[in-house]
Amino acid sequence: MAEFTATTSFNTGPPAGPPLGPASEPLIVFVARGAPPRMYDDLDQLKYYLRPALLELQENFERKYGKLENRPYCYCPLIHKSTSPLDPDCDSMKSMTDILLYGRTYARDIIFVLAHWDSITSDTLSFVNVFKEFTDVKVTIRVFGTLSADHNRAFHGFDAHRVGAHYQGLIRLEEDFVIDDALRFVVRLEETRIVRIGVEESVGLMVRLTGRSEAEMYDRVLWIL
Repeated sequence: MAEFTATTSFNTGPPAGPPLGPASEPLIVFVARGAPPRMYDDLDQLKYYLRPALLELQENFERKYGKLENRPYCYCPLIHKSTSPLDPDCDSMKSMTDILLYGRTYARDIIFVLAHWDSITSDTLSFVNVFKEFTDVKVTIRVFGTLSADHNRAFHGFDAHRVGAHYQGLIRLEEDFVIDDALRFVVRLEETRIVRIGVEESVGLMVRLTGRSEAEMYDRVLWIL
């Protein structure tokens, strides 16, 4: 098997210079997230490990919405735990901000395509902080996720700023008396957060039951955090 490195061709972040296509074409951003091990040296290498997930996400998107030839798009791999608040200066926040600044600079709408419900974060304050300074940029989120026990994944789209307003208490999505994808996102994000918190809290129990180190047990559940 070939050995891939962080320097192998895998361009992340917004495009260099003006985007392709007419101004009406949004910038499509494929987002996948991974939780970091407790000790690591190379953030770029961790991001590169998300490449298969991002390419699979792009494949599913193109199957639904058509090929991306001559349409602007980029990849945004994020490395942080779903449930942890995002520091304003962290790499994940910077990555998202760079893309939103690009949309503002070139007057482009942004579509964030997420591999999971919490590919950005399940911390609601952090979600608000990502988008709150960019209300002048039209931002759509499309999550490739499941809604029911049949595990059939589909795309669910909504206005990121509308969900942010809900989290800030400016509006209440449930008061619209319409079950739309924005409300579905709020519900599924909270469900996902509860599961991830439960898994992390189980590490201590696994240490007591197995006698293995906390670091080893943490690394075993890392994929679900």
